[in-house]
Amino acid sequence: MAFNMPFVRRRLAVAPQEPYVRGKLIIKFSNEVQAEQILSRRGATRIAPPNAEGYVGVSIPQTVDPAAEAAFLQTQPGIADAQPLKLRYIQVNDPNDTDFGTNAQICSGPQTTHVQWDMFVTWMPEAWAVTTGSSSVKIAIIDTGVDLTQGDISSKVIGADSAVFDTGLGTQDGTNVQDYDGHGTNVSGIAAADTNNSTLFAGTGWNTSLIEVRVFPTPSAANPTPGATNLDIAAGINWAVSKGAKVVSMSLGGSGACDSTEQTAISNAIASGIVVVAASGNAGAAAVSAPANCNGVIAVGASSLDDTTNPLQPREKVASYSNYASNNTWGVVAPGGDPSAAQQNCNPVPPCDYLQWITNLYSSTAFGGGGAGVFIAGTSQATPHVAGLAALMFAKDGALTPAQVANIIESNTDQIVGAGFHQGFGRINAIKALNATP
Repeated sequence: MAFNMPFVRRRLAVAPQEPYVRGKLIIKFSNEVQAEQILSRRGATRIAPPNAEGYVGVSIPQTVDPAAEAAFLQTQPGIADAQPLKLRYIQVNDPNDTDFGTNAQICSGPQTTHVQWDMFVTWMPEAWAVTTGSSSVKIAIIDTGVDLTQGDISSKVIGADSAVFDTGLGTQDGTNVQDYDGHGTNVSGIAAADTNNSTLFAGTGWNTSLIEVRVFPTPSAANPTPGATNLDIAAGINWAVSKGAKVVSMSLGGSGACDSTEQTAISNAIASGIVVVAASGNAGAAAVSAPANCNGVIAVGASSLDDTTNPLQPREKVASYSNYASNNTWGVVAPGGDPSAAQQNCNPVPPCDYLQWITNLYSSTAFGGGGAGVFIAGTSQATPHVAGLAALMFAKDGALTPAQVANIIESNTDQIVGAGFHQGFGRINAIKALNATP
């Protein structure tokens, strides 16, 4: 059995930031002999030769305030100037969405208060300091539609950029894109929920726009989980291309080889400069689902946090259900959650553990009962993290090709220790990918 290293990232969203380096100053001498005598009496020691500006590095006791000590030394004979070393910090963007939570919460489990751990482990707050995306970059969500009454997502859908292909034959049926399942609203929220608006959840593509294509029929008592056909999916991709999508995200799949109809639509999308992302599947099998196994698609499996084995140090792993291929180049993984058996019935007992699920939006019109948010898990939830990251990359450099986007994402992942080829290239790291984007 392989064991992962504990999750050790400790950047706290509310941590105090020291203005100066403790234990050090820089000093410029006017008389070196006099200055050395003063420094000796103050318990200070020269630790570095003069820099280009003539300042030398000096150590001082850790308990001494650097600014106050520098101000004192400036008044002493033999010292022309003394300055503390001023600290600057990465300007991390932790949004103010009420259910976002803090990084500190993912360092121990379980967590029974709101936290979007998925955004922290993929380094999204650091990425948002580089770019929060652009409304001109559109992600097409090929799914069950979207809740147009949900204020945290409806504003992200471009007016006319929604369509329904649910006839089974690849034809548009003219009905509205309203989500009566909930799945499409959820993945749309992960990809691009309205963020930093003091409401509900954050989305990966903070300022990214959405194109919504419903390819699943409306659920009913007779058929609560209807499937979508390959013809409707291909037609939805083609329609999204015509509407200016830059990313196509498909949190759907089925067994078997890539279908030629879907492959043709995917190839046309890629030729048009569009990144195509799809879920690897939830069977825990060594076979990536279609259409994630089509040529040119970024296949996405799921990672999770294990806070059951060692609650005080949650460990990231590949989710038990996540499909993969028997090589390390089949795709990447992103947070999808992996709730334990006890968590499957966590409402009301035991309490739902946010570290075992992915939490984001849900449809108020979902069949069987809707709501604003949902606990959910799967490669479906992993996929829009990658789609949202691709959109952020396009916001930084709109001239990227799909092959460049895939290569940058795949080459800048983090390794989940012990996961082997189950993780493909690795778990996505948003700040690494954006820093590698021209």
